[in-house]
Amino acid sequence: MIDVFKEYDNGGKIEVYQLVDKSANDYENVIACCDFFAKKGAKTIITPRFGDYRNPLYKEIYASLFGTPYWGRCPDFCVNGIWYEHEGYAENKDLSTLKKKANTFSKMIGRGIKQSDKIIVEDCGVGRYYAKHSIYNRIHFEHQKINEVYIRTADGLELLHKKQED
Repeated sequence: MIDVFKEYDNGGKIEVYQLVDKSANDYENVIACCDFFAKKGAKTIITPRFGDYRNPLYKEIYASLFGTPYWGRCPDFCVNGIWYEHEGYAENKDLSTLKKKANTFSKMIGRGIKQSDKIIVEDCGVGRYYAKHSIYNRIHFEHQKINEVYIRTADGLELLHKKQED
């Protein structure tokens, strides 16, 4: 049911459920995200999408989401038991202006928070100040629950926001 995709000497591992659609547009990007965490010794599991949360396999795979706002959703992967959602955009998307980049970033965050409070977005060229300010506004003025946001660049994952522990 689960295949090992890659293992590291430090115990890090990428596992993939056999039900995952490996031809999906974001599959390679999700692998890259998991690789970032696995290189640091984390166990990552890429999970499939389900159309119906009543499916017995959904209940088994996503059991830890029960009782949370994310029950019935399908976050892309789990890192040491913590759920993450990856969001991207179409490769041919016109990002020629700052407004288009900002809109793309905002849409990725908006889609991501429906799946998890820990989000990884593709680098769409938006400035880091704008990105951090946008996240701050969503948390403090729109009262959205966002605990972590990474941006995936050519060099790996860059942490934009992490909620401070109380």
